[in-house]
Amino acid sequence: MTALPSYEEALGSALSVVQTVCNTEITSISGAGAVGRILDQDIVADRDQPPFDRSTMDGYAVKASEVDKGTSMQVIGEVASGAIFDDENSPNSCVAIATGAPVPKGFDAVVPHEQTDNGTDVVWFEVDEVKVGASIHPKGADAKAGDVLIAKHTVLSPQHIGIIASVSSNRVSVLSKPRVIVITSGDEVVGDGETPQHHQIRNGNNPMICAMFTAMGCEVVGSRHVADDPDETNTCIAQAFDGSANLVVTIGGISAGKRDFFPAAFANSGVDLVVKGASVQPGRPVIVGSCDQGVVLGLPGNPVSALVCSTIFGWPIVKQMQGTSPDLPWQTAPLGAAVKPNPKRLAFRPCLLVDGEVKVPSWQGSGDLVHTGVTHGLVQLPSSDSELQKGMNVQCLAYPWC
Repeated sequence: MTALPSYEEALGSALSVVQTVCNTEITSISGAGAVGRILDQDIVADRDQPPFDRSTMDGYAVKASEVDKGTSMQVIGEVASGAIFDDENSPNSCVAIATGAPVPKGFDAVVPHEQTDNGTDVVWFEVDEVKVGASIHPKGADAKAGDVLIAKHTVLSPQHIGIIASVSSNRVSVLSKPRVIVITSGDEVVGDGETPQHHQIRNGNNPMICAMFTAMGCEVVGSRHVADDPDETNTCIAQAFDGSANLVVTIGGISAGKRDFFPAAFANSGVDLVVKGASVQPGRPVIVGSCDQGVVLGLPGNPVSALVCSTIFGWPIVKQMQGTSPDLPWQTAPLGAAVKPNPKRLAFRPCLLVDGEVKVPSWQGSGDLVHTGVTHGLVQLPSSDSELQKGMNVQCLAYPWC
């Protein structure tokens, strides 16, 4: 029997047939729709940030060298946020100033009103010393005009939306979303709203995998379920390649069983399979292929296998379709407790990252989706005949939505 490829080998083969499919489109940042989209431009500061020396406190703009405890000064004006003070300053004078207001020319510090008697015409200062720049957010401290504030290919978060709004218009260039169709299979599965009989289960895989690819930045343009029937499966796969999707994701029906009809249906639709299993746990039967119309990712039917393979294979495929690096953000962290690995295959187990340590909850195998409910991502457990000890450094990966 031919040995299955390693994860790295299988992923390399999968990515070899994935093309960039996402184009530039313009979107508005004035709603929630831009969150999660991928920038297709650099966001550049149009001017210094902040654009002026701004007060960080309500108080009095002063010349620092003129202030010590017991000093009194004439209040020669005031400046509110959004206003300016243009009058000339004179020795031993100050200007009442609001938080966020521009510091008037000739003043180099702000004394908070709590450190004064809060006078209106004359103010007494109760602070021993004031340093130049006190309570001032200097012009250009955050960024200079022309600086790149958000790099191209950044996934937009709410704070990015705020930055964009502060330096440019409310419309930006983003990448279009890869279009995905999700197809589950199995006579044992009943649909939404149906009551399963004793020997049946509800379809949790379809909504889970649709949600997974949505979290990756895809648009799910179709989802359906097929019975364990070769003709229905052939028809469903042929229809999936009607040009509406870039990626067809199937769940179940890909092993060597007599009722696993997806591989034959792929062949009938002209799909060339480049991955036919991988030396991983769970998810050994995973398949990847392509045809002129798009890419196929065949996930195993057990829910944890589907969750794992959609993360470790589906996410890199989507990233490459988006024209970004397919590398996943793995990080190193120590195991919080000893864990038993798979002696023959690289294992990807749902895990938690708590207090800087990886914790791997117990499970009942790849059908046990319940145990994943508390997890944050996946951990790689290298194959070993021995238990992996507490404190051993391992690679872990947060789910796309974490």
